[in-house]
Amino acid sequence: MGGGNLMVEQTKYIWAAPPQSYINAAMTAKYVSMKYYGHVTFLIQTGAWAAGTPAVSINETTDVTNSLADAQALAFTSYWTDAAATGTLVETACVSTFNIANQANVLYVIEVDARSLSAGFDCLTLVIATPGANADFYSVLYQLSMPRYIQATPPSPLTN
Repeated sequence: MGGGNLMVEQTKYIWAAPPQSYINAAMTAKYVSMKYYGHVTFLIQTGAWAAGTPAVSINETTDVTNSLADAQALAFTSYWTDAAATGTLVETACVSTFNIANQANVLYVIEVDARSLSAGFDCLTLVIATPGANADFYSVLYQLSMPRYIQATPPSPLTN
């Protein structure tokens, strides 16, 4: 097998935030570099939900460690949800942030093209504000696609 036909050769999957309760804690997922990829899809899957409505945003920065502390908000205009687990995603407009609904077992999808990053910025992370005292469970997966170089083992987006 191989030759660019397998999804694992064309797409990199990153487990960005483990499934757990984020009670009284904001979550910043792993930073990823877009140097070798043209697109990233952020997938948020909620589980048990106790009533929080935390805000979701995306930050861009110049390195995967954010060592320069130069992270800034990245603009995006929509996200998709599948709240009924039907396999049908519904698009919703937003202005660079949205709140997770007070509902369990929802899939949220955000699409970002690497060309939308500001000049000099090539790394991204997903940030979810604290749900407060609510024991709300979720996890985050990144799917990086449109590799600049297709190969059996795509470069790691977790390094600069």
